[in-house]
Amino acid sequence: MTVLRWVLALAVGGFLIFFGVMKFTGGAHIFPYIEYKAAGAGVPFAEFAYPLGNYATGALELIAGLLLIVPATRGIGSKLAVLPFLGAVGFHLSPFLGVTTPDGYADPKPVEVLAAGGPFARSDFSEGASMALFIIALAGLAAAIINLFVQRNAT
Repeated sequence: MTVLRWVLALAVGGFLIFFGVMKFTGGAHIFPYIEYKAAGAGVPFAEFAYPLGNYATGALELIAGLLLIVPATRGIGSKLAVLPFLGAVGFHLSPFLGVTTPDGYADPKPVEVLAAGGPFARSDFSEGASMALFIIALAGLAAAIINLFVQRNAT
């Protein structure tokens, strides 16, 4: 059981750290896409999705991932780890993101628009789309919930 606790903690924690770093390096296209979709729907404050939502989510992912990896803080990290995955699944099920999303940024990447924080247009994103990010969010949520119960039952 100890090995399972470590494997789950390292897997979920590593996953969160990986995606948290992507949010700070400009590799994550989802928050600009959420801004584009929300602005198109006339949602107030849609412009805060990027970069504010991007950075806030990235910070939560990094904190949860680091807390999860350290044994002394694993309990709180396990609880926090569920939040970003729950948010991701929720947004994918909403009209502001959708289950099928663009595969990434357009080629060339809209560097000037990103630097300005938007506004974004459909042409800023790739034409290809898939359910990959939704499936990853579901798998991450399942792993985080399993981890939460395994860590909780360990004490």
